[in-house]
Amino acid sequence: MKDRPNLEVQETHLSRSLSELDITMIGVGAMIGAGIFVLTGIAAGAAGPALILAFALNGLVTLLTAMVYAELGSAIPEAGGGYLWVRESMGRSHGFLAGWMSWFSHAVAGSLYALGFGSYLAHLLRELGLSLPPTLAPWLEKGLALAVLAIFVAINFRGTSETGMAGNIVTFGKLAVIGLFVVTGLWSVRHEAGVIGKLDPFFPQGFGAVFVAMGFTFIAFEGYEIIVQTGEEVREPRRTIPRAVFKSLMIVVPIYILVGVTALLAVHGEGTSWQFLGRYKELGLVEAARQFMPFGALALLAGGLLSTVSALNATTFSSTRVAFAMGRDRVLPEAFGRVHERTHTPHVALGVTAVLMAAMVIFVPIEEVATAADVMFLLLFLQVHWAVLRIRREFGDRLAYGYRTPFFPWIPIAGIALQAFLAIFLLRFEPRAWAMAAGWIVVGLVLYLVWARSRVEEVEEPRVTRRRVRVRGRRPVAPEEGRILVSVDTVDEDRTALRLGAALARSSDAELLAVHAIRLPRQTPLDAADAMSGSRTRLLDDLDDFAAGEEIVLHSQVAVGHSVSGILEDVVEHGHASTVVLGWRGQVYERRIRGSIADAVLHRSKAHVLVVRDRGLAEKPTSIAAVLSDGPSDAVVLDTACALARSFATRLVLLLYGAEPAAEGGTSTDADLRDSCIRRGLPADRMELRRLDSEGALVARAIVRAAESTDLLILGASSDWVDPDHLLGAIPDAVANRSQRTVVVVKAEQARMLSWLQRLRDLWQAWRSR
Repeated sequence: MKDRPNLEVQETHLSRSLSELDITMIGVGAMIGAGIFVLTGIAAGAAGPALILAFALNGLVTLLTAMVYAELGSAIPEAGGGYLWVRESMGRSHGFLAGWMSWFSHAVAGSLYALGFGSYLAHLLRELGLSLPPTLAPWLEKGLALAVLAIFVAINFRGTSETGMAGNIVTFGKLAVIGLFVVTGLWSVRHEAGVIGKLDPFFPQGFGAVFVAMGFTFIAFEGYEIIVQTGEEVREPRRTIPRAVFKSLMIVVPIYILVGVTALLAVHGEGTSWQFLGRYKELGLVEAARQFMPFGALALLAGGLLSTVSALNATTFSSTRVAFAMGRDRVLPEAFGRVHERTHTPHVALGVTAVLMAAMVIFVPIEEVATAADVMFLLLFLQVHWAVLRIRREFGDRLAYGYRTPFFPWIPIAGIALQAFLAIFLLRFEPRAWAMAAGWIVVGLVLYLVWARSRVEEVEEPRVTRRRVRVRGRRPVAPEEGRILVSVDTVDEDRTALRLGAALARSSDAELLAVHAIRLPRQTPLDAADAMSGSRTRLLDDLDDFAAGEEIVLHSQVAVGHSVSGILEDVVEHGHASTVVLGWRGQVYERRIRGSIADAVLHRSKAHVLVVRDRGLAEKPTSIAAVLSDGPSDAVVLDTACALARSFATRLVLLLYGAEPAAEGGTSTDADLRDSCIRRGLPADRMELRRLDSEGALVARAIVRAAESTDLLILGASSDWVDPDHLLGAIPDAVANRSQRTVVVVKAEQARMLSWLQRLRDLWQAWRSR
């Protein structure tokens, strides 16, 4: 036994579980959102055919800002985005202003999406023949906007959110609607003579209108800020964040230009095409699609509703996070930084944000709401460009950059000039929106001077450099050392899994890593878990007692993330765990197991996985049964069974069924299996071989009967199953549900587990072959 303390407590580990595809689709979903559906018609009315140029120039301006976000997001990959960078580079006063503006801009954007939803849903009801008198129609739209806002505030309070798969499906659905709009629109004018003439004159409102349209639609290009907001959750952030930022822009900018071209060329009606779009404002694309797209109005309304609710959820989430972060930094009242005891969501920050959004919905027209949000985003991005200049100058190479902005410092300087120009030019379009934005800034400055300034000290040591070298809960471990990882909620609930993990650790002279996974809602930043450490004291005491009783080296780690399966995958990767032991509770036939922690870990883990169905394991097991069936996990089943039998000093019964199970060297005789167990350290007089002759569904019953005289049953997961209701395969599932003994189902690292798409494919092929 190694000369170390029984229990070593590691720091909290913040799990990074989002992939490059996940955050790319987050960015695309945020940009291909309500902006393109709601704002295209309004912007066309402002700029005419020059809308196309406005989209292209916005793509160029956005690229300058995206470079800065890619650099800072890769160098400081933590939640906070622009607020964090400005605060760290220029101090709390500038940080307060950046956060104050970011909070307002996301909240106003949310009210824009709520208003867009109300307008689209009211129009859909009219399409279906349900209409109100004209005097009540505007109130219906406002009422629907408030209703959807209340729904998503409740969703965010409960801590629920789209999963990565659901978010990707929504994004692909929006792309499909827009793609159909572009294809059918351009197809409808393929033989139309003089169609390009619809773009003449190109500047009917003057060249200055291009800048108005640019400023007005700039909000539709700011999805990369949401990408960097996920920095603390992204795998390999220094490489992944810049790639996701630029990939999302490569997808979005051409789509926006194609939508503008299609809408201007394919529309017919009174006046010019741009006048037609401007007349219908936020419903411009809907009325355009009605002319050339099958079920065009309904399809665009469906796409618009999908986009507005998705964007509303994202902006509610983002604005709440900013207000929460400011509360934790004490630049807003400390109540903003509290989380609800039951839901663990920032309920005060969410409630105040909801009131702000509701006020905008009720009292401000949609054009002014959009312009106010654009002004605030432009001013926020201007500050971020200044922040990158300060961070490069003050910290230089002390930060590890995954991407550096080229032509520095000219790119940030150009971004500052262009965004200041666009923000000022919007005065011509909506001066009241500018007044609203300026008023918010003045209120924030007064609040800071009379209240927050006296409560907050300026940061003396910049925290940027500390973040670069700070590693949470990742003690370097040699890859050959290996560990047995056990997921633990409480020692009482997971005692059997801990005992099995400890037995495996003793048998191989490995270390046991007990991981307590804390899942926080997406609405709560991961570092908020630091304030929730009080509840872990009892767990650590219990683990200490357990380690002393088992005489093993046990490491305890609290891991925080937004997905328990993602937490365990991340700990496996960085903790060099060779085996994961999971508890498994409940039945599988009630369709509750799919998408569970065990399901996700089994499919994606880079380690052997042992799923334990606990029926009460005896303190001193007298015998262990292991099932071998020539399956992909047989070798690991045999390793596990021999290790446990050796550690518990008990008898091992090998149950053989199906094809001849192969021992080492590819042979399959009983003598070879016995020799294999002996090489694994198990004496010959402590093993027994039995063969099962049952077939089909009777195999599970035969295994259960054969294992009745043992205390523990071990079998391998299937790899060729097609029934999506079975997590581990038909036979392992049935055995685990029927047996009154503790059951361990083993999946080897290299064993292939089918995805649900592969299951559907196999089901289809099986049906066709009948």
